[in-house]
Amino acid sequence: MNSTTLLDQQISSSLDSYQGTWGKAQAAHLTRRTHFGNKISDLNRLRASGSAVNAVNTIVDEAASAILPDDPSWYNSGNSGDILDMYDIQFRWMDRMYNGGLMERMMLFWSNHFAVSYQNMNDLPGKAPNSYASHMYKYMKLIQQKGFGDFKELIRDMSKNSAMVYYLNNYNNSAGQANEDFARELLELFALGPKDKNGTDNYTENDVAEVARAVTGWRVNNTTLSGYFDSERHDAGSKTILGQTDTFDLDGVVDLIFDQKPNEVAWFICNKLYVFFVSAEPNNSAIQQLADYCISVNFNIADVLKNLLSSAHFYEERFMGARIKSPIEVFISFLRQLEITPNSEIKEFIRVQMQGLNEELLRPETVFGWSGYNPPDSDGTPGHYTWLNTNLMPSRWDNLTDMIYGYDGAGSQYDPIRIAEKVSDPSNPFSLAEDIAEHMISLPLDQVGIREVEEDFAGNPDLAPDVSNFPDYKINLAKILLGNTPWYEWTANTDSDDNLYYQETFAENLRQYISYLIQLPAYQLI
Repeated sequence: MNSTTLLDQQISSSLDSYQGTWGKAQAAHLTRRTHFGNKISDLNRLRASGSAVNAVNTIVDEAASAILPDDPSWYNSGNSGDILDMYDIQFRWMDRMYNGGLMERMMLFWSNHFAVSYQNMNDLPGKAPNSYASHMYKYMKLIQQKGFGDFKELIRDMSKNSAMVYYLNNYNNSAGQANEDFARELLELFALGPKDKNGTDNYTENDVAEVARAVTGWRVNNTTLSGYFDSERHDAGSKTILGQTDTFDLDGVVDLIFDQKPNEVAWFICNKLYVFFVSAEPNNSAIQQLADYCISVNFNIADVLKNLLSSAHFYEERFMGARIKSPIEVFISFLRQLEITPNSEIKEFIRVQMQGLNEELLRPETVFGWSGYNPPDSDGTPGHYTWLNTNLMPSRWDNLTDMIYGYDGAGSQYDPIRIAEKVSDPSNPFSLAEDIAEHMISLPLDQVGIREVEEDFAGNPDLAPDVSNFPDYKINLAKILLGNTPWYEWTANTDSDDNLYYQETFAENLRQYISYLIQLPAYQLI
């Protein structure tokens, strides 16, 4: 028996509702996993819900019933030939990530699951590049509209979406000249996966060929931005798929998959949801419970999410700070934690940096999406390891430091005083150092590996602070924050109108302190 199996047996994998303490740690964990970073207002709101069930019901229901934003003017005008329109889609999504929550998380999940990359749509024969931004925008709208409903209907609608019909070449698929691109991905990436939970093949190569025949006839109308069915290009003959013979078309294939393989479909999608929201290392027992529940609620994604996110399993301490942040999580969570509103300059900085960090939004490199969000590959390596290496880690540090100091087009220099006031008592360096670190890092601070500062506190030794009751990490954090500033000089002052203000050196100390925190390995975890 391997250690992972033993661990799964020793630690509860129950998806029964969490009934334990609903404190700051639990609310912060839920906020981090369902939003992009723990913005204080979101954390306080979820914590005030009183229980995991109440908090999860609130955020899922809000996301499922969210009103879609107004369409951009270029989309309504029918003119989307400029690459800047694609950037506008990315920037609008960043705004939603900063201001929103679970809806934006699920948009990211589905854009990885139903991967479409606009980079492969430009200047290819027959693919009308002048309208691609509009097709991509409609693809995003579909995710927003259907991402919390019936999974089967989402697959059906996504299969007919114009961006998908173009991307996987189903617009070239006609009777007598079957193109297998879409058929293969429908089975392998959207609905079933190549193998079931026991390693048995879910379909054969003949199934792929026959599905390709069944989904012939789909084309794209660039005026209405819609996929449409052309019966003259459809292969109406008999096909044998998953052991069943009939004159299947696209709708018939989707129905057939769910009729013949409901257990395999449920396992496949629940495995991906588990890896995305809970742990990069799947727990088969928990996933099976979630899959059984998924079938019982007829593949309703909102219900599945409620079951998973309110479960005792989700709130186990081992999952807090256990997954490596993706690049977009690093950037947006940083902004949200420090309440830096992303203006156009910051969003353009993020867009450019994401290219080097291997996750530019809506531009996955392959049909598999980003492996960092996916279940382990065939050798068992967790996907999130792909987010970091010896080159990417320093890039993350440099990018966030640029945003703190306003370097290289990353906005203006950050003023940390307001966030210090929200998180803690800014005039108390000991509380402030601990509270900011706790706010920014998902692991308990005694597990983080704070640098040991051997030097005494700066200033008069006769006025040394009494830290005898402080844990070592709190003492070291305070020393790092204070630097050469004596602790007794870290005080707030008032002006002639009795308004509170702080010396400029406080802001610089805080900027340097935050720069230290973001370079901790623990800051890369969510």
